[in-house]
Amino acid sequence: MTSTTTTFVAGAVAAARGRTVRQTAVRASTTRPGLLLLQSKAFYSSSSQPDPRYDSPINGPLSTLPAHLDLPPPRKPGESVLGYYFKIGKGYLSFYKTGLKNAAWVNPRLAGPVMARWREDRGYAGMVQNKWITRSDLQLLKRNQHDFRRIPFFAVLFTICGEFTPFVVALFSNIVPITCRIPTQIQSDRKKREQRIKASFEAFLPSTSINRPVEGLDKLTWKEKVHCSTVVGRHSGLWPSRILPLPFGFVLHKRLSRYEVYLATDDMLIAKGGGVMKLSPPELEVACVDRGIRVLGKSEQQLRADLQRWLTDSKKGVTIWERWLALPTS
Repeated sequence: MTSTTTTFVAGAVAAARGRTVRQTAVRASTTRPGLLLLQSKAFYSSSSQPDPRYDSPINGPLSTLPAHLDLPPPRKPGESVLGYYFKIGKGYLSFYKTGLKNAAWVNPRLAGPVMARWREDRGYAGMVQNKWITRSDLQLLKRNQHDFRRIPFFAVLFTICGEFTPFVVALFSNIVPITCRIPTQIQSDRKKREQRIKASFEAFLPSTSINRPVEGLDKLTWKEKVHCSTVVGRHSGLWPSRILPLPFGFVLHKRLSRYEVYLATDDMLIAKGGGVMKLSPPELEVACVDRGIRVLGKSEQQLRADLQRWLTDSKKGVTIWERWLALPTS
């Protein structure tokens, strides 16, 4: 690791302690949260240009997604092996630096005003009632909170491994901020999630629970709660839930309850922002994964149809629990 990289990581950890958030929160009354998507573009990797078709507050700030990973083309005959892999290492190093910068400094800075208003309105209900929040604001809060907790651990990992970080993140995927997840890692995580869902249907969830109508969370059995949590990743896949009961069942219940509120809010803001056709392809995939919709092997058109079906079911009053207990047909 170079001294420059070490200095950068130290600065990232310092920013992760919340200094920037506290400084920015005092300006909450003068910043329009709906403009955060546009503001964040100035801090995003210059090598990745946003698509003007999806320039809408329905999409989260670009800085909350993984940065552009710029790798060299396949090695040409006669090209130096050492030089080629040096370019690859340089590409990954730049990627992780940008991701850490966004997670530790850019996103907390953008989230400060939104968080101040969130506290003032006392959560989702107040924000929705006052009608100022956009889906971009909601996703900024959610992703910033997710990444903020992981910065110190990942910064240590990055300091130790440097350019070799891609080789070890597979072992510690859960501690990696969203902004620092490489494409192969994202695909691997989604594949594991879908395998867990399939295994839950086949070997864990009782047959009497499949496709049964459920009015609410309180009507779920313990196994049904664990299954629903598996569908949307509310507990670690490392826990052998089919063998040992999850400890602190009330914690899982609380997580599912909060997630229900989040999805209801997100559904409403997608509709308010213009519908599924306004979502960019990366945001479309994230929205589907958030709802337990399978994404691997599907085209963009199929994903938009699946998400639209979800929103239609929400309007019809079909509970999320019924949808997660329904055996997937595709």
